[in-house]
Amino acid sequence: MSLLRAENVTAGYGEMDILHGVSIEVREGEIVALIGPNGAGKSTLMKTIFGLLKPRSGRIWLGERDITGLEPDQIVRLGVCYVPQTDNVFPSLTVKENLEMGAFILDEKNLDARIERVYSVFPDLKRFHNTKAGMLSGGQRQMLAMGRALMLDPHVLLLDEPSAGLAPKLVELIFEKIKDINATGVSILMVEQNAKQALKMADRGYVLATGRNRFEGTGEELLNDPQVAKLYLGG
Repeated sequence: MSLLRAENVTAGYGEMDILHGVSIEVREGEIVALIGPNGAGKSTLMKTIFGLLKPRSGRIWLGERDITGLEPDQIVRLGVCYVPQTDNVFPSLTVKENLEMGAFILDEKNLDARIERVYSVFPDLKRFHNTKAGMLSGGQRQMLAMGRALMLDPHVLLLDEPSAGLAPKLVELIFEKIKDINATGVSILMVEQNAKQALKMADRGYVLATGRNRFEGTGEELLNDPQVAKLYLGG
């Protein structure tokens, strides 16, 4: 069943269009990878889906609900959370305080059970419960950013370059954690420059180029497509 769809979306900044009629779909329980060269429009599509940019044309659907043009706080309340590539934690707040901030829209005061669920996915964070986020390593900050998004039990998690700037061992760890999150029932749309690893773990993928759909298929199909490999996978 289709959970999140972008249909023929055109969007950009100022007078410049970056996306030219892009369409993607995330089905329930899937990991979907969005790959392509720098400037292809991947992050622009994420921001448009999440309401940070308004599409000039096209529609965005969450299930049967048209969410085109809604504000980010409205989209969060519908079960979609977004983890940007940079500036994704509050460095002056502790790990626990960051997680509590993730539940800002909830009325409940006792968030301990939600925090413990996050710690069950990211046990490393529990050791730094009272440490300021600015003192964490890059990988730990990325886990905290994802953990904060999970505080709302989202249906869909949007991840923009989760492995950016991380050492290879940490990249593997972050990808393992993404699989763990998906195993809890959260569907994931992920923009990722580490295209080979992203496609290996993805159920399906889309390749964008110059703001347009170029290829789509299962992760395995895209990995084994000679044209995709030559143009986008360095092989």
